[in-house]
Amino acid sequence: MKVLLISTVREFFRQRAGFFFVLLGLLFGFLSGREHRAFALFFLTDRFGMIYLFLIWVMYALMVGQFVWQLWVRSEYTFIYHTRLLPRVRRYYYLAAVGMGLLQPILYYGVYLFLIARQDTALAAAWPVPVYWLLLTLLVVVVADSRLRNPDTVQKQKARSFRLPFSRPHNWTFWTLEWLIRERGLTILLCKAGAMLFMSATLIYFRTGTYDLRLPAIGCTFAYLLNVGLSYEIYQWESRIWLWGRSLPVSEFRRYIQAALLHAVLLLPETLIAPRYLGGQLTLPDLIQLYGLGLGSLLLYYTQLYQQDRLLEDTIRPLFIAYVVLTFIILYHTPVWLLTAGLLGVSFWLWKRSR
Repeated sequence: MKVLLISTVREFFRQRAGFFFVLLGLLFGFLSGREHRAFALFFLTDRFGMIYLFLIWVMYALMVGQFVWQLWVRSEYTFIYHTRLLPRVRRYYYLAAVGMGLLQPILYYGVYLFLIARQDTALAAAWPVPVYWLLLTLLVVVVADSRLRNPDTVQKQKARSFRLPFSRPHNWTFWTLEWLIRERGLTILLCKAGAMLFMSATLIYFRTGTYDLRLPAIGCTFAYLLNVGLSYEIYQWESRIWLWGRSLPVSEFRRYIQAALLHAVLLLPETLIAPRYLGGQLTLPDLIQLYGLGLGSLLLYYTQLYQQDRLLEDTIRPLFIAYVVLTFIILYHTPVWLLTAGLLGVSFWLWKRSR
């Protein structure tokens, strides 16, 4: 079952990372908690609310079924058909686990509906949700089992290649971003989901009281540092994949500017959530300072990778210690702009030293 989950569920979220990334941006970038609650109450209280919800979920389940139908016909997935040798009950159990893994978004939203229904004493209106879960899981199981019984692995596959609607620019930043989206889509999705959630939580809490800039500086820096996975992938891209890039006749200062620009672009999605909370105690200059502090922190982590080649897991502990030290420095009323300048200066010094 573990092989089925990794080869199918993980591949689904990796290939559909762009879809979920846009969805997260829409849900957490433009809709507030009050609007999420209003949608949930509409589904629970409107006469046709549950029907609308079921139709939305059916469209998602059909997308999942189409993905499984097309994925398992590929030549590298011929091992999947060995599951036909399993007893029927066990095979259906495995397929149901795969279906629930693919249907995770609607499972989580169903739990959210139950929480809202409990708060508004409307649990009776949420009874169709488990039924929907069961029906949609059965739908995925039927599609998957149908594909197992009809492999069709000898059909000719047309060579497909994704082509941009414009000529590819001669730009290192664009090439790296394209590689990240193509090959590390799941990493982008996970990093951005965590960063957006923590950024939103920090700014929402900041508006509940009379706090100064230190609170969002600590919280937003942590949200930005959740992108260390992407920064590590960029390091892997330059040090192991795009090796000839180091031999290009480009000055170290320009290379550092390219790395800074790339990280600045990567931090934009969660930063675009913040303008919703402008006004009152949080102003545009404050937001620019927070963005610079996050950029400086991430660049310092990135340049530190060139000092010693380590696994991502080995960099987490020193990163956590550095974050704790930075938190204490912020608590002692150190200006955010001064911290930003210091982090950028140290990161550039480490960059030149590592070359």
